[in-house]
Amino acid sequence: MQLALTSYAVATYLDAALNHMDIAVFLVDAELRLLHANAAAGALLERDTALRLHGDKLLQDAGCGAKSLAQLVAAVLASPHDTAHLHALSLPRRNRPPLLLTVVPFLPPEELAALPACAIVMAGDPEAHRLPRPLLMQLFDLTPAEAGVAQALAHGEALDDIAAALDISVHTVKTHLQKLFRKTGTRRQGELVSMLHGVPAASVRAQSFE
Repeated sequence: MQLALTSYAVATYLDAALNHMDIAVFLVDAELRLLHANAAAGALLERDTALRLHGDKLLQDAGCGAKSLAQLVAAVLASPHDTAHLHALSLPRRNRPPLLLTVVPFLPPEELAALPACAIVMAGDPEAHRLPRPLLMQLFDLTPAEAGVAQALAHGEALDDIAAALDISVHTVKTHLQKLFRKTGTRRQGELVSMLHGVPAASVRAQSFE
């Protein structure tokens, strides 16, 4: 038997799903007014100053040269069907890795056509997110030790630091690295890290959205 879901039920389910994701997701209009935020986005605003709320507007709190969040949102909304160009921004933070933003258009279904033009802002915090080892093990058939090295490499850690953190020798780390090259079909460390960064960043915290 098929279950017919109402638009409200679908929206409620999707909202619950977003709240189970680790990546911060903001929905803003052309004026950067915050229309919706998932749980991770709310937590990010509480612990960080790279993004902040000023009244009901989502603003950046750090200089980024010629780019700004407002410019990215304007560019996305000016050409919502343009998939050839990426719209991303790195927000610098003092003595910390930058906050990484990606902006995409929100294209509502016909029944919600009355909504204003909106954009989705996704914020990735390298400090807060580490690729789960079980995911890496399943994707590339890695051992737990190999997955630990891959996880650390994706987080930007040097081989010496990985060896110290995992309490193994640098020689052992390099042995794991060679196995990672073979299992992932890569040949260089930069190529491996690039592949790891392509793994979906939004890990789900739970299997149920009850």
